[in-house]
Amino acid sequence: MIPLTPEELRRAVRKVAEDYEAFVSRGPAPGTHEDPKAFTAHHAAARAALAHIEHLMKLNRGGAEGEAAAETGALLAEARRSIRLAEQEDREVEENAEDDIA
Repeated sequence: MIPLTPEELRRAVRKVAEDYEAFVSRGPAPGTHEDPKAFTAHHAAARAALAHIEHLMKLNRGGAEGEAAAETGALLAEARRSIRLAEQEDREVEENAEDDIA
């Protein structure tokens, strides 16, 4: 496969990152936050977007200029932080719900 140009890589990563951010900000469908399957499916989809970004980076390994590679790495790191924060918030919600029941 022909490596992407640095500009093509930036556009592709930005598109995936924008889609990822929009998807994560919406969260699981309303009313399904208590549904473990829906929540797990939402997180799996978010992780698939991260895998897509990683795949773009691997496809272009050696073809990306330093700036494009750094920008991609920063976007990927931010996306991973977002997932960790969402998972932490979910655990806190579950713990609070358990405390309310007890």
